[in-house]
Amino acid sequence: MARAEPLWVLDTSVAVAWLFTDEPQHREALRLLGRLREEPERFLVPHLFLSEVVHVLARKSGRDRTFVRTAVDLLVRLGIRTLPLSDRAIGRMADWACRGLSGYDATFVALAEDLGGRWVTADARAARLAGRTHARTLSAWARSAGR
Repeated sequence: MARAEPLWVLDTSVAVAWLFTDEPQHREALRLLGRLREEPERFLVPHLFLSEVVHVLARKSGRDRTFVRTAVDLLVRLGIRTLPLSDRAIGRMADWACRGLSGYDATFVALAEDLGGRWVTADARAARLAGRTHARTLSAWARSAGR
């Protein structure tokens, strides 16, 4: 049975775009954040999300501990559902990595695939590698309002 409203697995790049106004897709990310607040049941992340977020935020902020801790606290308070990978998704992760996705990106796509959802990312190259069936760029998501 197909879902009327898809599930969306949020990439770290989306959270980064929420937090940095200099990100090219900042406005689109804020639009997605609004939708997340309205319909939290439609959005989720894999278990490694916060680990990757901390890594990216520390690097992008010049290792600003106060900023990173504050940003992570804000993300945690959003209450985004975090799910572990099934055994099937772990196997698919290897397949996606061998197609050219990073291990992180492969994790997000494998979770989306396992749940019958789609991965939303600000990384156009990674979205192309995952294919339209499994991924949307953040800008494409915003154009279609996530539907």
